[in-house]
Amino acid sequence: MLCANNNAKNHINDYNFLYKRIRIPIKSVYRNQSAADSITKYILSLRGVKLVRANTITGKVLILFDEDIVSERYIEKQINIHMKKTKISHDSNIIKINNMNEETALPIGFENIKSPVSGASKTIDSTPWHTMDKNQIGTILNTNLKYGLTSKTVSKKIKELGLNVLSEKKRTSLMSKILKSLNNFSVKLLLGVSAASFVLGQIPDAIAILSIVCIETVLETAQQHKAEKSLYSLKDIIVHKARVLRNGHETYIDAKHLVTGDIILIQAGDKIPADARIIEGYDLKTTEASLTGEATAVSKSTELCNKYTELGSRHNMLFMGTNVICGTGKAIVVATGMNTEIGKIAAMLQSIRSQATPLQTKMQNFTTKLTKICLACCAFIGFGALLAGKSLTQVLNMSVSFSIGALPESLPAIVTVAMALGIQRMSKHNAIVRKMNSLETLGSTNIICCDKTGTLTMNEMTVRKIYADRCLYDVTGSGYDPEGDINLIEGDPARRAILKKMLTTAVICNNASLTKCNNKWTVEGDPTEGALIAAAHKLGLDEYVLRDFNSRLKEIPFDSSRRFMTVITETSEGKTAFCKGGLDCVIEKCKTIYENGVERLLTSTDKERIMSIGDEMGEHALRVLAFAYKKINGKNFENVANNFVFLGMAGMEDPPKKGVKDCIKKCHRAGIKVVMITGDHKNTAAAIGKKLGLLTDGLVMSGNELDAMTDEELDYKISKVQVFARTSPEQKYRIVKAFKRFGYVVAMAGDGVNDAPAIKEANIGIAMGSNGSDVAKDAASITLVDDDFCTIVKAIEDGRTVNNNIKNSMRYLLAGNLGEIIAIALASTVGGILPLISIQILWTNLISESILGSALTTEPSSDDVMNSAPLRRDEPLINKKLGVQIVRRGVGIGLTTFGIFKGSLLLGAGLNKARTLAFSSLICSQFLNLYDCRGNKAALSNKYINIGVASSIAMLLSIIYLPFISPYFGTQALTLMDWGAVGGMCMISRI
Repeated sequence: MLCANNNAKNHINDYNFLYKRIRIPIKSVYRNQSAADSITKYILSLRGVKLVRANTITGKVLILFDEDIVSERYIEKQINIHMKKTKISHDSNIIKINNMNEETALPIGFENIKSPVSGASKTIDSTPWHTMDKNQIGTILNTNLKYGLTSKTVSKKIKELGLNVLSEKKRTSLMSKILKSLNNFSVKLLLGVSAASFVLGQIPDAIAILSIVCIETVLETAQQHKAEKSLYSLKDIIVHKARVLRNGHETYIDAKHLVTGDIILIQAGDKIPADARIIEGYDLKTTEASLTGEATAVSKSTELCNKYTELGSRHNMLFMGTNVICGTGKAIVVATGMNTEIGKIAAMLQSIRSQATPLQTKMQNFTTKLTKICLACCAFIGFGALLAGKSLTQVLNMSVSFSIGALPESLPAIVTVAMALGIQRMSKHNAIVRKMNSLETLGSTNIICCDKTGTLTMNEMTVRKIYADRCLYDVTGSGYDPEGDINLIEGDPARRAILKKMLTTAVICNNASLTKCNNKWTVEGDPTEGALIAAAHKLGLDEYVLRDFNSRLKEIPFDSSRRFMTVITETSEGKTAFCKGGLDCVIEKCKTIYENGVERLLTSTDKERIMSIGDEMGEHALRVLAFAYKKINGKNFENVANNFVFLGMAGMEDPPKKGVKDCIKKCHRAGIKVVMITGDHKNTAAAIGKKLGLLTDGLVMSGNELDAMTDEELDYKISKVQVFARTSPEQKYRIVKAFKRFGYVVAMAGDGVNDAPAIKEANIGIAMGSNGSDVAKDAASITLVDDDFCTIVKAIEDGRTVNNNIKNSMRYLLAGNLGEIIAIALASTVGGILPLISIQILWTNLISESILGSALTTEPSSDDVMNSAPLRRDEPLINKKLGVQIVRRGVGIGLTTFGIFKGSLLLGAGLNKARTLAFSSLICSQFLNLYDCRGNKAALSNKYINIGVASSIAMLLSIIYLPFISPYFGTQALTLMDWGAVGGMCMISRI
């Protein structure tokens, strides 16, 4: 028995990946085996249903079905019809579908049940609007569905609920940003050093240090002052005018004065002014890409939804900011302002705080530690100098010089230069960086969460396969561009005539049109219909010629419950009805099939063969539409529901962008996980993920399954998930947070308003520049000009290069600083005479090292930059290997600088000459250090480094030999023999 149960469970698990599952609690099934058997047998007879299990203990029925063949609502409707026919009390059998998996499904239709909503419990009493009857909604909102609200009621509601606007978050003042920038330990120390220099009379040094602080503060404040505009872009979504029923009259009002209970009138071209429940609709279609991320037109109706219907499937709801592309309708406002779905996104955007990047955090910790070490060393050396009998002024001079030498003042500037050059490189690769610090985060990125539509795919439906008259055709080309061919891959070439008949049907039973703008083909209308017209063009058919020849008499529009569209036309040869729709619906309307030039009876064998071919297309992530026609005799053509002639079917997809599959492989080699977050159904998302090479051995999780999990359960599974399907904005936001909790550095790419919270929450937010919304762009750190996933991968490569260049620059700078510290400390301990004066140290740090350190940041990417794992977030700024390199070179530079200074004094040179030798030795040693720190040694040379060295040599010679400059730096001219000694010491410093 146990074995049998295990086999049954395994059987269900096999179906789980391929088919969608729902649970329907039916009270008559509870403890009633005969009713369970009856309902099981009936449901199994429905086309597309693959498995049914009725549980008499719980009163629930588990159904697995192919959503490409049959819809949830069709199953629900058929069960209700069956129960009425069998005289089972309909009132006692509340049919509501739960789109959860088997483990998390909850019984619906029973008392005192709680449902998981966004991780929290919500009682059945708080019934969602999409599950309620329109009269019930009217009663709750105190409105008349025919006449609308009265002015008195509106005024009262505005006082209670406020205006239909999005609230604004208070901005941080400029002074607060400046004070925050100054609240840094190393900045405070530099200010202290500057003040000490003023007291000691070292005015040039004090001014130079103060200038450093001012420049850094201005740069950081300017970066902070780029206030987030995402909320203000969201406000642009709100419609300024709305057409409503008030006091029984149709009128236009400012949309901000809409309240719950208002009856709004909508038509094609309108933008929805608030969230509303549809109470009347005629061929109503909207685009909801701003919320769901899917550009496909959504058919709307007044039919009730079940409680657990995802946001993208609520066909009886309208949402603020979405667009009406077809039909007319009437709806009752159920949410305004911050209570709308757009308002929830605005609230999430306001609650998300900017986080420091990994490099910012490491750099701040490093500079703080370095500053504290510097203070401790200053105190130790100063205390020793006082004990040795030095004056307080001498000790202060020594401390100031030591502090200037110890702190890498040019490091922030070099990091900024590295970022700026990285931004310039990325702009050439179609990636525009809005936030400079985000560039280095790319180098640590180890997971990319991205939307499917428009990022991985073209966001343009394309017909890929056509089946007609026992022939299978392959369609070339992409998107709505009519360029391409239809090539026979299986069947008889002589049977091509039926292909033309089928595509003619596709064009006539169609309301879209193609236009060319700026050398790009776009569709006006439904994207699916646009793809069919593009396919017809590839066969030489012109939609305008066909439509002119076939005068349209009547259209029966596509309906989500019927799942087909019919158009009746008239020509000189008579009247014809053309039909287009889901394969399972169209084939049931057909009595005959057109094959080999004749019509013959459509047999059950034919149906099985056709459905099998359709299933095979579906397994390759193709959306299948079937086509049929029938001749109409006589004047009465009202009844055209059946007896059609089956012509064929077309499989279409939103094709992957060129190179995406290879880029995903490149990410996997680089240790970067790619996760697809899409609004597609679970099975479709899985098929696309496999096709892209993105889904390997990981999990596919739906939005409902995600909602049923606690954060702890999600954290346990999050690392195994590779595809998320049917997700809402809140769920995307929650997914990104879960990945961050797990320790990932997350890059989130998207284009819609629905992606904005997740984009802002991610460590690195990426928006689409071509088709992306302003909200997503303003929330993002990086905008892609070409909306291409491959550009993200290239940006990560650039980010890694920037990180490598910054590390190499740090190695160069810190070795020089360490050399200065060692030279100053040894000189102070041995003789008490400093080898370098403050202005010389500042010149070395700010001019020579800044120029050369900046030149290091121009190193191009190495070939193997994407063959290593991403930088760990917890990896120290200076690891053991880098630390050893810095210390070894720093000790060499410090000892040689002190050695040439002390040696020249012992040989009788004056103090100025000894300091000139030490100054020259220090700078020239850094020239050699510079070439050793190059990251991409495979490149023979770097012209910027060569130019930097040449300019530094020229400035050094100017300081030494020009009489109007040398007094300020305390230098004097050196002989050829002196330069030989400098060169020798530089070579020793490399040992």
